[in-house]
Amino acid sequence: MKFKIINTVRTSNFNDPHLMDKIGKLWKDSSAAIEQALKNGRKAACIYHGYQSDYRGEYLASLCVEDEKEGEFDTSLHQWKDYPAGGKDPEHIISTWKKIWEVEDQGSIAREYSFDMEEYSPDGTVRIRIALK
Repeated sequence: MKFKIINTVRTSNFNDPHLMDKIGKLWKDSSAAIEQALKNGRKAACIYHGYQSDYRGEYLASLCVEDEKEGEFDTSLHQWKDYPAGGKDPEHIISTWKKIWEVEDQGSIAREYSFDMEEYSPDGTVRIRIALK
């Protein structure tokens, strides 16, 4: 599966006081394209890439839609570990990311840091996909 970028911001989980504002604006500015893709049976994703280091450093967050012809991100090129996020509610998403960071800090997963994503399906399910080494 491939995903095409709609819009991107650069931020940091721990050092950007405007993190939530940036992510909120990213979703607001991209909402029409995301809604259209889901309505047409295509997946949407928030893809994290361009990592400065690991989850503690800066990175790019890009909202994307499934597009096999023009997609910049090809999921078939990586091995993935999937985490169900329990829905689109931001609290569920944040909670799932915190669990992933905890598992990583314990040494239970080895992330590649090429790109990771929150994948949104037309049926409303959300999963976070982590690229593994």
